[in-house]
Amino acid sequence: MIAAAAVAAPERAPSLEFAFVLARAAARPAARPADVLAGKSPTADKLAAIDALHSGIPLEPKPKQIAALDELAAAAGDASQPPEVRAKALTYLGYSMPQVNDDAARTRALAVVLSALNSPAYRIYALRGLGPAAHGLPKADEARYQGALLDLLEGPIAGEERQTALIALFSFVSTREDLAKRDPALVAALDARLLARMEADPAGFVADQRLTPGARALTIAIAWSSARHRLAMGQPAAAARVDAFLDRALTLERDPEVRTWIQGYRNAAPPPPVIFRDSTTNRAPAGPDEP
Repeated sequence: MIAAAAVAAPERAPSLEFAFVLARAAARPAARPADVLAGKSPTADKLAAIDALHSGIPLEPKPKQIAALDELAAAAGDASQPPEVRAKALTYLGYSMPQVNDDAARTRALAVVLSALNSPAYRIYALRGLGPAAHGLPKADEARYQGALLDLLEGPIAGEERQTALIALFSFVSTREDLAKRDPALVAALDARLLARMEADPAGFVADQRLTPGARALTIAIAWSSARHRLAMGQPAAAARVDAFLDRALTLERDPEVRTWIQGYRNAAPPPPVIFRDSTTNRAPAGPDEP
């Protein structure tokens, strides 16, 4: 009908109603991005569908947010998708996780991203999503998240992959001030697998060919941030260990930027003490006289 109307009156400008019909017809393929991703659409359309799913999540009600996250996860894990579609879906899946306030959906999404760490072709895209995914991560998934990154960092990865993995681990550690209180075993595992290796061989750490200067600075930042959280809680042992390492590393490090970071960490004033209170999630709204 649209084509017939257009042919019948080519000299006339379309009415407003007719323009809306054309607009709806043009928008229809993008109206259900999940269908585009699940079908045999061109790659460009599938990439646009990922954008649509991701950008639409904050505006949707919770059930549709969950569905969108699951749809991104399906595309990210589908070996039949074009490689560029899977790559983008993996990264955007991590970006989208904090926007969906549902632990079960986040857990399903995390499983897809972590699985992709085993694929050299898709690892960097998964790592790019893992940094944002650290925010709002379900507590039940924290050990799995940290463990997967430490496993990777103990291996041969280097360059952008290592640096991106370190950014993800820093995103996790630096935003969990109460982790030593909630899960001391998880903090102990970080010390054993990261800080202890740095302490045991500072010269080897500085000379490690897998570590760019930026990667060295990030590794130090992770250990320092975790120790500083505990120092604020009245647990100084880890901070003393990090300070001793920094003193030794400063005599070995030759990169001026890394030296600047080390000096800044070593000279930082102690953090203010932190008093953790019970959750105030169910607290009544503040009254008019409360600050």
